[in-house]
Amino acid sequence: MSTPLKGLVIGRSSGRCAATDRELVPGEACFTALVRPIPDPEAPASDRPVFDRLDFDPDHWEPTRKSGDLDERLLCWWRTEVPEPGGRKNLFVDDETLVDLFARLEEESDESRVAFRFVLGLILLRRRKLRVVDRSREGEDDVWRFKKVGGGDDAPIWSVADPRLSEDDAEAIADQLSTILSDEG
Repeated sequence: MSTPLKGLVIGRSSGRCAATDRELVPGEACFTALVRPIPDPEAPASDRPVFDRLDFDPDHWEPTRKSGDLDERLLCWWRTEVPEPGGRKNLFVDDETLVDLFARLEEESDESRVAFRFVLGLILLRRRKLRVVDRSREGEDDVWRFKKVGGGDDAPIWSVADPRLSEDDAEAIADQLSTILSDEG
């Protein structure tokens, strides 16, 4: 798989509640969700986000999360606080949420999402949350198989094809991952 990722777009926080459009105030608790975007056939392919980040007022999170539309698109979510403008960025997503995101992306076929998942797998490997159990050649693809560290013999094995990213593309994905998972507004 050769993946051209120039222009990779991942939605960023709008600073507003996705359910009510109310502005979220710095210091206020909120829920952040990473979701598959609603396809927009009018948008050029290069402008379509690979994922959307949606923020919610806690009072509107549960009803919205359980709605059919969002539930089908939801990849992961976490509770955080709206940061102060210009404040320090913090990573508010724990490693378990990242492992869960990695697992949920297994069935994705979109090249950009596969590339994103591969980089996420490498990050989790470096953080010692996943380990490589096998690498093999399947047709034209180099396939990596990961297992959760400490998951035991019954833990699932996740496969992901190496998208053969350039260093610039891999760095761009890692930067995007940092941006969407940080508490910046």
